[in-house]
Amino acid sequence: MMIPVGVLAMGFVSVASTSAGDGGALVRAAEQQRVAVIARACRSVVCIFDPGAGGGGSGVIVSADGLGVTNFHVIAGLMPERRGEAGLSDGRRYPLEVLGIDPTGDLAMFRLTGRDAFEAAVLGDSDTVGVGDPVFAVGNPFVLAEDYTPTVTTGIVSGVGRYQAGADPRSLVYTDCIQIDASINPGNSGGPLFDARGQVIGINGRASFERRGRVNVGLAYAISVNQIRRFMPGLSRGLLVEHGALGATVVDAGYRQAVFDKVQGGSAAAQAGIQPGDRLLALDDRPIGSSNAFLNLVGTYPAGWLIRVTWEHEGRRVSKEIELDRVPARLPPQVAGLYKTDETVTRAAARRAMSQPAATRTAPSRREAAFDAVLAGTVQLYGAAIGSEAGYGTGVIVSPDGHVLTVLSLLLEARRLRAVTRDGHVWRCEVVYRDERRQLALLKAANRPENTDTTAPLNEQMTVARWSPLTPSDGEEGAEGDSIFIVGNPFKVAQGDEPLTVMKGAIAGRCRLDAMREAQAFPWRGEVLLLDAITSNPGSAGSAVVDAAGKWVGLVGEIVTSRLTNTFMNYAYPAAEIRAFLADAQSAGGAESRPAGARATAAGPGYHGIRLSKLAYRRELPFVRSVVPGSPADRAGVRPDDLIISANGLAITQSRVFEELCDRLHPGDELSLTVKRGDVLVPIQFTLTEPPK
Repeated sequence: MMIPVGVLAMGFVSVASTSAGDGGALVRAAEQQRVAVIARACRSVVCIFDPGAGGGGSGVIVSADGLGVTNFHVIAGLMPERRGEAGLSDGRRYPLEVLGIDPTGDLAMFRLTGRDAFEAAVLGDSDTVGVGDPVFAVGNPFVLAEDYTPTVTTGIVSGVGRYQAGADPRSLVYTDCIQIDASINPGNSGGPLFDARGQVIGINGRASFERRGRVNVGLAYAISVNQIRRFMPGLSRGLLVEHGALGATVVDAGYRQAVFDKVQGGSAAAQAGIQPGDRLLALDDRPIGSSNAFLNLVGTYPAGWLIRVTWEHEGRRVSKEIELDRVPARLPPQVAGLYKTDETVTRAAARRAMSQPAATRTAPSRREAAFDAVLAGTVQLYGAAIGSEAGYGTGVIVSPDGHVLTVLSLLLEARRLRAVTRDGHVWRCEVVYRDERRQLALLKAANRPENTDTTAPLNEQMTVARWSPLTPSDGEEGAEGDSIFIVGNPFKVAQGDEPLTVMKGAIAGRCRLDAMREAQAFPWRGEVLLLDAITSNPGSAGSAVVDAAGKWVGLVGEIVTSRLTNTFMNYAYPAAEIRAFLADAQSAGGAESRPAGARATAAGPGYHGIRLSKLAYRRELPFVRSVVPGSPADRAGVRPDDLIISANGLAITQSRVFEELCDRLHPGDELSLTVKRGDVLVPIQFTLTEPPK
């Protein structure tokens, strides 16, 4: 028996697989090493308190004289006095002075006093970070650290180079940030993200939230430490450090092509000779193929920084070092007038940086290389959005001809359903097979993408695509406690050709889905894998679940909610059901399956006979004005003045939502309503028919 020790030790050390005889000793040694690394790192972590507001946050000391880094939004409550207190794991509080600030990028520096020397964290190199790398986040979530000992959460890097928009283009914008699946909650803001060696690779500051308030959902973001390094010279001197800009805008102009469309007169771009229509090739020697990539990278530099820009003008390649203009920061009222700017500091730092040899990206780890196949075999799906229902999801490529497996959802009712592959190509899709019992669907992508690479030779443009399918495991499908990784498109975080999100978890158990009590109606009653990972997020349905060896062992299902506790189930279809579904689809010849109750082919929406109140449209409440005699709704018992609460499991908060839902249903589809009649909730279910002649 071979034990993958690195996996059992949560990936914080790289240990080769070993035999069962000495595996336990190596796991214990790895665990002790990890505990020692975390203990050492925690001594540099600061728990910041805001006495006036009663809240708090986190930070990290980066030099022995007490200099530290945190988020701007953490120390904003300490203005205008610019003083507060912070606790360390030695159990003591120390005076804290706020130094420089970067409101646009959500950074700030502070200084602690009261000790001759402080233990400082080592800054790492965020350019060497890869998807799947183990990380741990340290901070003061929910102000739990009454003794100033910080909380530690572990996880992996879920994505790199992410962009998270702010309240506006000049405040709290996270560019080129690191996405992680370690738990980040209120109070973690400003705390450090460490790699397995205990080096700081980022500052935690944001997370994705949906439906559940400010509670961790497995997607969080850290400002990369290499970006922070560029701002530290000004921040440590107590300055307002603003972000840089070229003074030009970029638009997408075909597959992986970005073109300047507007150049401001007198801007840095104009002085360098950039003109509208020029094609942008690279920033700081990093290739740029989209407007999103341009915004993401240029936002990581402070004003006054020197950056090498490479572009193409009338077929000629041009490369110049350009000093960036400034993007004026949006300052809160309590901060305005307190700070000055001095871009000579960043100019000097930029020249020092350019005189040093460029860092090189290390070779991908075995873990990162193992993700290559599953990332190539997983696609982003975009389709119908109805009410609060997300119009995006995930699918898995299952054939070299472009068949994609996903879950049945309203997403698939779009008139223009499309998939985006890892290389950034966009493909029109159609549903070719439905399994209403399993709630799975098979899609077929077009032979050629919509966004053809027009710079490629014509014969390459005309070549029929070949896909990189995944094959469901046909052996052991995982036992309780086995490590797993989920690859998908939650919250539409990945844009364009950015890699999908990777999350780590474990198989928590197996059960039949109908073992749940007081849960929403769900047709599938078979066995599922219970997951110790948060997969009940918008867009996660259809994600691939792979084991530590990279075998495809499951597919994340549509969100299932308990009506009794308002909790969400994290589960996946096991590989056996995936194989059975694909076999059924193949035996059906790729044609759409129509078991009893499934929808039949129809040109337009199905007919129900419900007319909503005109008053309802003004008030946006879906009251039934009348019901057509003899219609499906009339025969099922829908009455005038009924208030529609939900339809097919979707909350109906507005009349528009009900109409959008029904527009995507066809004759033969079921419509399951919950209506409020007086003080009673009444369930009603019926089948839509062809519209009357």
